[in-house]
Amino acid sequence: MITKDMPDAGPIKRHMDEAKQTAIEFFRRLITEKREIERIVLIDDIFGWLRAVIWLKDGDKEALLNFINEELKAEASPYWSEEIFFASNENEAGNIFYQSAWDEGVEDDVCNGLRIADRYRNTGSWLRALAEPPWKMGAKKPPILVFYSFKGGVGRSTALAAFAIQRARMGERVVVIDFDLDAPGAGVLLAADERGTTAPWGVLDYMLERPYGEVTLDDYLHVCRRETVTGGTGEIIVFPAAQMDDRYLSKLSRMDFELPTEAGEKHPLIMLLEQIRVELNPSWLLIDSRAGLSEPAGFLLGGLAHMYVVFGTTSEQSWQGIRLIIKRLGAERVVQNKNQLDCLLIQAMVTSDKDAAETAIKRFIDRSEEEFRDYYYAPDPDDADEDRFWYVRDIDDIESPHYPLAIHYHQSLAHFDLIDKVADDLTTQDYKALGERIARKFGKSES
Repeated sequence: MITKDMPDAGPIKRHMDEAKQTAIEFFRRLITEKREIERIVLIDDIFGWLRAVIWLKDGDKEALLNFINEELKAEASPYWSEEIFFASNENEAGNIFYQSAWDEGVEDDVCNGLRIADRYRNTGSWLRALAEPPWKMGAKKPPILVFYSFKGGVGRSTALAAFAIQRARMGERVVVIDFDLDAPGAGVLLAADERGTTAPWGVLDYMLERPYGEVTLDDYLHVCRRETVTGGTGEIIVFPAAQMDDRYLSKLSRMDFELPTEAGEKHPLIMLLEQIRVELNPSWLLIDSRAGLSEPAGFLLGGLAHMYVVFGTTSEQSWQGIRLIIKRLGAERVVQNKNQLDCLLIQAMVTSDKDAAETAIKRFIDRSEEEFRDYYYAPDPDDADEDRFWYVRDIDDIESPHYPLAIHYHQSLAHFDLIDKVADDLTTQDYKALGERIARKFGKSES
């Protein structure tokens, strides 16, 4: 991640999407109006910098360069880099580079002489060093909870919404961040109104734009405070992933999930979390993670949350994934003399058949004891009063991380078009137990 070379321009005046579109429209006009221009490729690099390569038939290069920079500095800042390259027969090595940019570019659907080349990044966030939450728990510092499942379709986002609704109905402000970037849904699930309205920009936009300067949170959020959902007392503030338009994939491909290594630098997601804490002062901050071994999931599971709500089933596939997760949250940290990260194990999609459910729950508990003993808990210390880690001796405590909470399959929740219709169901039975279990962990239980 690069921030040191970015301009110190103060608060940004436009979004990255707007700046890019402005540049595209400018170059369309330029090609049409100036006959001396043969073609142009607009390069949008991995950090969002905009630059151009121009093939010029004839004309004054210096005058054209000054004209373009004058226009785009005013209309596409702070993302316009002021870097314009002119292809020339005198520079064979440069021409090879320029031609490769043209070849990889996508032809503009309006102007045949214009192409847009997007640069992407991809890093191994699962292999990065373990991190810590951006703040320690304390007064006016909300817990950060990540909801994660190795396999999709187990009700993870629904459970997150259930907890958010319960706390909002207690008069609290809950912030939800949709970080399921490959398959976003929490933003629509907890939309601003019954028409499904979401914020015009979202988490992806924030993370791409924030390194360029200060931003206003209101651009990236919407608020759900309908009485049928929140009870009319609290509110759920939602940061959707982003608008699912034709630019979404380009934004996603440009994401950097590597934590900065230089002192004083912060990842944009950390900036977002801290800005939320300071400006919105929520009681809870909930993050919906992508399932599987995705880049966003690996980034979150490196240690940015105070608790991880991990969903699984009795299948062997599910346990293989859970093992990787609890090892990252537990044993890997113990080896590095770091405290384990707290987690709550959820047995999802439990059958409604009573006898079959009892068998499945017993089987799940037995397996969880085995896996957590090997991959999460620290060996018992010699000092009986030592309590720094979760130890093997804690395995009999029903409040310990390995002891699962079962959530049964509810047919009414399998298909619904509006969360208002099921909001009351999400405050009862298994979901109520989930809410109480989490609240007890942070000393916020009503009982």
